[in-house]
Amino acid sequence: MTIPSLSDADFRDRYGPWALISGASEGTGAEFSLQAAAKGLNVILVARRADKLNELAERIRAEHKVEVHTVSLDLTAADAAVQLQEAAAGRDLGLVVFNAGGDSVGGPFLDKPYASWRTLTQRNIDLLTEACHAFGTAFVKRGRGGLILVGSEAALGGCGRLAIYTATKAYAMNFGESLWKELKPRGVDVLNLLIGATDTPKLRTVFAKNNLSPDVVPLTPSQEVARLGLNGLGHGPTLVLNALEELDNPLVSSTIRRERVEVQSKFLDNFYGPA
Repeated sequence: MTIPSLSDADFRDRYGPWALISGASEGTGAEFSLQAAAKGLNVILVARRADKLNELAERIRAEHKVEVHTVSLDLTAADAAVQLQEAAAGRDLGLVVFNAGGDSVGGPFLDKPYASWRTLTQRNIDLLTEACHAFGTAFVKRGRGGLILVGSEAALGGCGRLAIYTATKAYAMNFGESLWKELKPRGVDVLNLLIGATDTPKLRTVFAKNNLSPDVVPLTPSQEVARLGLNGLGHGPTLVLNALEELDNPLVSSTIRRERVEVQSKFLDNFYGPA
C-alpha cells in the first residue's frame, strides 16, 4: 500500500510551525522529532531524561536549523497534560505526536498491586484524553492541525500478561477513530498509528535482559515508523503498519476501518441528528 505524502512546504503549512513530540528521547519519538524538523518544523521534545533530550536537541539544531524546546516530564504525573499545554504556550503549535506508551510494568494482572497498573492507565488513557481535548480545541480554533496517536497492534485483541496494556491501547484506537470523524470536517487530522515490534534501544534492552536475539521477530526500523506516521497523517483514522497490504481484512484494513467509522457515525447522525 502506497501512502501519498505532502511536500515539505505543504506539510509545514498544514501542521507547522511547531510540533510537540512526547517520548522523544530515543527510538520512534526521536525519529518523529528528526523527521518533523527535516520538514522545517520547530519541535518541542518531551520525555523524562533531560540528558537524552538535550543531545537530540543539539543534533536537530545542527542538522536542520530549526528552533528546539525541551521539557523533562514524567507523563504518568497527574498534571502531565497541563504541563504539556504549558510547554506549548506562546508557540504556534500545529502537530502533536503522542508517542510514549509502552508497558513498563508487565506480567499477569493479579501479580502486581493496582497502583502499578495505575501508571499505565494514567498515561495511556487519562493523559491522552485530557491532552487531546486541550490541543484539539486549540487546533479547531486555528482551523488546522494534526494529532498522531502512536499505538500498538495490541489494541486489536487481548493477550495474557498484557491485560492493562492491550485495554489502554484499544481505548486509544477507538478514541482516535472517533476524534478523526469529529475533527476532520473542522480542519484537524487524527491518525492512529498501530505498530508492532519496532527496532528501538528499549526493545533491544528487553531482548538482552531475556537473553533473546533481536532476530527472534522481524523488527520495523523506527525511521520507517516515523516516516509512515507523518506521511499517513491525512489518511486516517487508522494505519496498522504490519498489515498495510491486507486490504480485505476488516480488523486491520485502513479502508474498511474508515468505512465502518463513517457508517456508524452516519447511523448516529440519523438517530440523534447532526452534531
